Amino acid sequence: MKGALSTDDRELIRRCVAGETGAWDDFVRRTRPAILRGATVALRKFRVHDKESLENVQQQVFVELLRDGSKALRGYRGESDLEGWVAVISMRTAYKLMRQRQPEAALPEFLPAAPTPAPGETAERTEFLNRLHDAFRKLDPREGALLRLSYFEKMSYKEISEALGMPLNSVSPLLIRAKEKLKKLLE
Repeated sequence: MKGALSTDDRELIRRCVAGETGAWDDFVRRTRPAILRGATVALRKFRVHDKESLENVQQQVFVELLRDGSKALRGYRGESDLEGWVAVISMRTAYKLMRQRQPEAALPEFLPAAPTPAPGETAERTEFLNRLHDAFRKLDPREGALLRLSYFEKMSYKEISEALGMPLNSVSPLLIRAKEKLKKLLE
């Protein structure tokens, strides 16, 4: 049942966390295409296309999922489909690995800095960024992923569709709803 929320997803995670025989093999078989899809989209941003980098990302995703007694796996709540969830983890992992490989360019600020900040401007910017961070934490994981990929990673709808394993025609309506929800959370 690809794309649908499934009790099978939660059950597979439960089996993996419990260490049941064959569960991890089932998990790898089920999620490998989504992990590779997420890694491919992220690595494309760095103009990296080699098989070794894809395999490194995949292995690092598995390490991240199993680290600290499978903490990340236990964090899966089943609010989004398993493939989309691991694709986002894969993308984040790929970005992290690539940033470790290359010096990161300075990220632009959300608000342009004035030559000399006006009194209170720094506090306002900090307050806004804190509110934005809190609002993102209240979003559904898929909504947060859509907004991050669209606005922070500057991905096209097609790239977002590939990364999250969702139909291309679903990206725009879901993104519009996510923006509206974020706007309400920021009010």
